Amino acid sequence: MIRNIIKLLVLIVFFTTSSCDTKKSKPNFIIIQLDDLGWDDISLHGNGIIETPNIDKLGKESLQFNQFYVNSVCAPTRAALLTGRDFLRTGISHVNGGKGYLNLNETTIAEVLKSSGYVTGMWGKWHSGYNEGYYPWDRGFDEAYVIKSYSHENNYGEFNGEKVEHNKWSDEVIIDYAIDFIRKNKEKPFLAYIPSITCHTPLKAPEKHVIKYKKKGLSDNLAILYGMIDHFDYQLKRLLDEVEKLGLDDNTVIVFMSDNGPAVNNGEFTDNDRQIRYVSKLKGHKGNIWENGVKSPLFIKWGENINPKITDNLVGITDIFPTIIDLAGIKLPENNLPLDGKSIKKIIKGDVSVEQQEKLIFNYVNIGWPPTKAPWTPEGTNDEYRPVDPDKKSKLKLNDQIISVRNNTYKLLLNPDVINNGGSLEYGYALYNILLDPREEINIIAEEEEMADALKEKLKQWYNTIKKSPHSYKMPVFLIGKNNKKDNYIQGVAPVRISHNLKNTVHTLNNWKEVGDFAEYSIDVLNPGKYSIILNYNADSVSGNTTIAATVGNNSISNVIVDNSLLEIGEIYLNKGKLVLRIELTNISDDNLKVNFNKLKGIQLIFQ
Repeated sequence: MIRNIIKLLVLIVFFTTSSCDTKKSKPNFIIIQLDDLGWDDISLHGNGIIETPNIDKLGKESLQFNQFYVNSVCAPTRAALLTGRDFLRTGISHVNGGKGYLNLNETTIAEVLKSSGYVTGMWGKWHSGYNEGYYPWDRGFDEAYVIKSYSHENNYGEFNGEKVEHNKWSDEVIIDYAIDFIRKNKEKPFLAYIPSITCHTPLKAPEKHVIKYKKKGLSDNLAILYGMIDHFDYQLKRLLDEVEKLGLDDNTVIVFMSDNGPAVNNGEFTDNDRQIRYVSKLKGHKGNIWENGVKSPLFIKWGENINPKITDNLVGITDIFPTIIDLAGIKLPENNLPLDGKSIKKIIKGDVSVEQQEKLIFNYVNIGWPPTKAPWTPEGTNDEYRPVDPDKKSKLKLNDQIISVRNNTYKLLLNPDVINNGGSLEYGYALYNILLDPREEINIIAEEEEMADALKEKLKQWYNTIKKSPHSYKMPVFLIGKNNKKDNYIQGVAPVRISHNLKNTVHTLNNWKEVGDFAEYSIDVLNPGKYSIILNYNADSVSGNTTIAATVGNNSISNVIVDNSLLEIGEIYLNKGKLVLRIELTNISDDNLKVNFNKLKGIQLIFQ
């Protein structure tokens, strides 16, 4: 009898211990990402004006990284975070103009964790594609709230595809969602991704968080920016308190970061505002490859499993994905696309041997990103929204790119192409010892020829692999009839190819004016059948018999353009599979009348 009781107790202890070990082997993950938060925008990094007690507390309880690098704008950083791959490989090459879609064949961190038993949630800024198949609820997230950018006050958006509105500030909303999700799933391993829209323009914050910075003598706009961060800091405390209250501290990995450096905000900030804000005097802004454009805070907290300290280990945004997979004890499928990032689990565990390993981080800036004194326009500054013709991708030249490579000590930049604090320009190659010269003030390329040549070769090799990557510079494929959806929409700015006259912009495809002007779109028809094709456009003036055609394979339909905003071209049968939809001006009856089919906004394909 006693022996049986002892056996029973042993079994109870065994299964309890096994259960605990299983739980510990699958930690929870919370990823917190701010928008346009600079390295200097928290008091922990030496800013004596802003008050961020909760961000500071998180940092002090974390492993803090002095050399963590993201990309220079938001969509690329998010793509690299979600996939563990250099963003150009993922199909994302810009933030707008149809170039911000994460390729459908990429695998996200949410998909990997979900397949291994994790519950996944995301609330905030998505910016990885806004059509069927591209939303977070299509990419591995069980629950997702996509904020309508940039609705800071009276926030609204879509929750799992349904429109919702909130009479609250955005940071309060996303933290509400996150807390509710964590409460519901506290007994399961979970991923909670919280990408805030703080502190992206427009500058708005609750007055109680702004007034104290006005009292400190800051300009109205800088006080509002600091008020936005102040408000997020207040909301962060709610989240951290809830994790502690639920007893999840030691089994939850909390990751805190930004998505790029501070925006130049020419319309809002003066040079004096920036001088106050940039306390570390790093060069550059969001949108370029100087340090202030790509250096981000990174805090990793894991209760008693991590030793809080500051590390100088070099880490990049692509390293987060493999680190999470490694900490979760998950092996990627053999057919998973190769990762560019490497796990930093050993760094987290305090393995000093990692400090001796060579690390390379590559970065790239679209030619239209570097901020200038010129006002921003939807057309861009260098025709950067024009799609890269797939047949010409291999001919892209390294010397035409704005690109960089960083090793443990040095950073080589090609065509940084941005006005620095001294008012001069940097073209061609430049080399800096970042450990000795973090402000990138002394170009040592002449003194360090051997190092420069070695990094040039690394840069060349890397960019050649980018050009060969199947998803690089690739425009999105639009899913037609997914889940038997009848009303399907194609963004006008997301063509695979366009004729030479056309001008692709942030939100519309412009400058249709001659017979033969065309745009081609990739579609994947999941529900074959007859579809009505409707154009959504602006037309200032057209001749009486100006016609436009829609062609798919050997099937073509056309109709006369009229001066309104919608044109039903006609009905066409679409076979199942991947096809090309071509929109083309086919006739202009009056040669003396300039056609101004001004802006193509989008194309509706409605199942009949």
